[in-house]
Amino acid sequence: MTPVQVGIWGASRSVGQRLSRLLHEAGDVTVSLHPGTFPSAPETLPHLLILFGYPESLREQVEAVRASAGGEQVVLVAALSDRTTPESLEGLLRSGVDDLLDVGAPPPLLRARLRLLVRRARARRRRWDIERELQVRVGQQAVVAELGRRALANMPLPLLLEYATERVAAALGVELAKVLRLLPDGRELLLVAGYGWQDGLVGTFRVPAGTDSQAGYTLRAGGPVVVEDFARESRFACPELLRRHGVQAGLSVPIFVGGHSWGVLGAHTCRPRTFSHDDVHFLQAVAHVLATAIERREREEALRESEARYRAIVETAVDAIITIDETGRILLFNPAAERLFGYRAEEVIGRNISILMPSPYREQHDRYIRNYLETGRRRIIGRGREVTGLRKDGTTFPMYLAVSEVRLPDRRLFTGIVRDLSETRRLEQEILRISDEERRSIGQDLHDGLGQMLTGMALISQSLARRLAAQGRPEARELEELTELIRQADRQARTLARGLIPVELEANGLQAALYRLTRQTEELFGIRCRFEAEKDVPVADNMVATHLYRIAQEALNNAVRHGRAQTITVTLAADDEALHLWVRDDGVGIPEKLPETSGMGLRIMHYRARLLGGHLEVRRRKEGGTEVHAAVPLTGRVLPADASQVLPETEVIP
Repeated sequence: MTPVQVGIWGASRSVGQRLSRLLHEAGDVTVSLHPGTFPSAPETLPHLLILFGYPESLREQVEAVRASAGGEQVVLVAALSDRTTPESLEGLLRSGVDDLLDVGAPPPLLRARLRLLVRRARARRRRWDIERELQVRVGQQAVVAELGRRALANMPLPLLLEYATERVAAALGVELAKVLRLLPDGRELLLVAGYGWQDGLVGTFRVPAGTDSQAGYTLRAGGPVVVEDFARESRFACPELLRRHGVQAGLSVPIFVGGHSWGVLGAHTCRPRTFSHDDVHFLQAVAHVLATAIERREREEALRESEARYRAIVETAVDAIITIDETGRILLFNPAAERLFGYRAEEVIGRNISILMPSPYREQHDRYIRNYLETGRRRIIGRGREVTGLRKDGTTFPMYLAVSEVRLPDRRLFTGIVRDLSETRRLEQEILRISDEERRSIGQDLHDGLGQMLTGMALISQSLARRLAAQGRPEARELEELTELIRQADRQARTLARGLIPVELEANGLQAALYRLTRQTEELFGIRCRFEAEKDVPVADNMVATHLYRIAQEALNNAVRHGRAQTITVTLAADDEALHLWVRDDGVGIPEKLPETSGMGLRIMHYRARLLGGHLEVRRRKEGGTEVHAAVPLTGRVLPADASQVLPETEVIP
């Protein structure tokens, strides 16, 4: 407990010594004796002040004490004299005297009175200290609140940091305050804001981030660090920056942003200082406000950078990018989408996405969205699909659509990436045309060239064999065997030619062609291959028959060459709506997921099915092997070869 300071002014030497002795008996006190009158402008004031003198002079001294700094906290006592009158006592009391003391009272009584005065002075000092501390804490809270208000008002971060250091210095009653930021390399801290430092240091001065400085030690410790006197500090040395400014004590706390060390907030004074727990909590509160403001700024900056990158990607993307909300309303329409669909962005923003779809998908699209939102069943979201787009001029075109979903707290957004497939379809059609022409050419060459040559060779060989037999020559038998081999080769050549030349237009032309194809495959590769049809399936359109035949031909080739099948079944059937062609084998099967660079043959099979308004599926069989299934509408027309007119296999849905 701090001793009560007592000052005795104007008493005689004997009276002063007697009072001093009694005061020491009364408690823990320090006493100073002054024979003269109390100064009009005192430098310091004791806790208890006893004044001697005439009433008139005492009144002036009392008024001087009360008017001085801190005069209100002093317990002021006037010693009575033989010249004190009731009138003068009243004047003394009005002037601000707390109590009166009769120094002529018996020693026991005087001792008791002095003990009461000491207690009174100690209580007033304690109350005064509490009130002052409370004012300090209220002021510190006000600093934190104002700092938070400015942070929420988006005060520029450099200005916010400067304001924080200024207010911290004032609230803690120190000469210096600083904010140090940890540099990206983690080796140094940069002085980014400060109060009371020499000119030119803020923004340039660096402090090592190691544990040999208070800032570095604070950063590594992850908590507050208090130095009451650097002369007695053993954990780290006083940095050159602090020595240059005469710092003797300091308090520092780390600043954490996003769970990571961002920097240090510190306060320093040029005298030894004991920092209270409240001081530490205040500085931590300021550091928390700064950390929140810094994190917010960094997030905003990251968001701005992300938005800028996103916009740059969207604006420069080759593919069309379109974003819609849950109602189908268009929110984003990038330049590539403008070029693809023929609309300017301002023409479609806010309108329903169905304006980019042909009928009947336009009328059904909103229902598709509602169904997904209600059931959660996905049909296109998260996976790509080929669909049909509608341009502003009314033309349609094939496109590949991939849709992703973003769930926000209050809504969902759907973003579609669209790629024009017109050129792809044109190239596919060209490849198909060239492939068919090459097949026809090779088939014609086999039939008209090699076939004719083999027929001629067989006739010559047969004639020669007959002449030799007539002469009784033994070579005639060998020549007959050679003739039979030539005839077999001729038959195989003509069989190959029939497979390469398009199917003839007959009521049962497709069935007959598929039967011959299976027999040919069986003969050429020595495997079991059969054709099945539950009933006659007439196909009057030669184009339909040709495309289905080519699909079967390609599927058989894949099964033999890649699937290593030993048994293959080709099935042709029809129901009320479609023609169905299945090619099933017992081979090794296709991979679970086909690579993006799957063969051209598979692509052409898909393309042939789409040309007929149908679709094609290739899947692994549970029992092993592969199944190819082509379904073609019975009532559907064969679409023109123009790739821009190829309809999708499914409707356009999100």
